[in-house]
This record gives sequence, C-alpha cells and structure tokens, in this order.
Amino acid sequence: MTKNSALQAMTVNQEALAREIEFAILGVLTHYNGSYEECLVEWYSALRLGLPQLTDTRQLRDVFRGLAALGIIALDAGHGPDDDKFFGRGPFMTTLTPAGLVHWNTVRVQPRQPSAF
Repeated sequence: MTKNSALQAMTVNQEALAREIEFAILGVLTHYNGSYEECLVEWYSALRLGLPQLTDTRQLRDVFRGLAALGIIALDAGHGPDDDKFFGRGPFMTTLTPAGLVHWNTVRVQPRQPSAF
C-alpha cells in the first residue's frame, strides 16, 4: 500500500466515523425531544460506549462544529462554537433545528454503509 493510498484509506475511515458520530448525536437529540445539555467530556463518554473507535474528544468536537455550521444543530453556552474555549467551558445546550429534523428523517431511513472492517 502506498503512502497516498494509506492516507486516503484513513480519510475514508475518518469520514465513516464522522457519519456514525453524527448519527449518534442526532439519535440522542431525538430521544431527548430535540435538545440535550451536557459537557463535551460527558458526550464523549456516552458516545464512546457505542463507538469504541471514537478515540479523541476532538473528533466529537469537529462533528459538533460541522453540524452547527450546516444548521442541523444549534449550540448554546453563551459563546459561539467557533470560540476555541467553547467546548471546554462546561455544559452546553445542543438543539436539533427544524432543518436538522428533516436531515435526521433522511439519514435514519437510509441503509447504513457496510463497515470496512
């Protein structure tokens, strides 16, 4: 395997993990009627139970930022999620937006991608 193909495989695996993290976040939000307040470490601990390949809070933080940037979720802790200290300040409210609900209804009925493992 060449260096390029190894990097490409890593990117594909990271994208697959990001999709699984997204699915898990949206699943939690729908279970709790569209909003949930917790700190990043607690989110990480809870999601890690079902996603053992989740190895770093930065992976989770990046998915939160991406979902917020797309308008799928809203994050509120008194500061914006672009603030580097946002996720380290303690609990923050995560809310599923109306666009996020439409997105959830789309992704939850699509067949899951087969695992690369």
